[in-house]
Amino acid sequence: MSTLGSLTTRIRRQPWPWLALGGLLTAILFLLYLAPEEATLGTGIRSVYIHVALTWTGMAGFVLAGLLGLAVLATGSEQLLKWMQTLGWVAYGFYVAGVAMSTIASRVNWGAVFWQEPRMQAAFDSLAVATIIIVLNSWVPWVRVRGLLQAIIPAAVAWITYRAPLVLHPRNPIFSSEALGIQAAFIGLFLLVAATAGWLVWRLVKTD
Repeated sequence: MSTLGSLTTRIRRQPWPWLALGGLLTAILFLLYLAPEEATLGTGIRSVYIHVALTWTGMAGFVLAGLLGLAVLATGSEQLLKWMQTLGWVAYGFYVAGVAMSTIASRVNWGAVFWQEPRMQAAFDSLAVATIIIVLNSWVPWVRVRGLLQAIIPAAVAWITYRAPLVLHPRNPIFSSEALGIQAAFIGLFLLVAATAGWLVWRLVKTD
């Protein structure tokens, strides 16, 4: 049976998970459409909304995977390892998407990508560190060492990110605005994108 045919069969047998995913994606698009514009950026803020939601989802995923990594380090549990690795890869994917979206947001709002901007450099440095560790983690045979390596990622990303000086990037893209509508849009999109990432993790673990 083809991959498409297999997917169609699964959707027919268990439609509710896919309906939930469709609902999340629809809600994301709907909220993005309704999200208020910003006085300076105008409609360009929508690219920032997406960038923040993806990046924060990736970082939150790294933190949760790191906590699971500490649990794996302490227990050596294969089941926790499975969840840790899946969550780690999903978080990595969303973080990559967030970094990519930052270049689009930069071009949309400032007309160019400022590669030397400290926070932009920090994002790519963080991505490089996360890539090295997560790939290395797929080769290491020792369960507890895998847990330790996974726990290093959020600490490394946080250290690289928050030691970078602020030039163009705001300290807090959500609460730097006084408009409650903009704050609500940022938070709402983050929660919806994070829920989508959670759905993906659950689905991957369940079907593995």
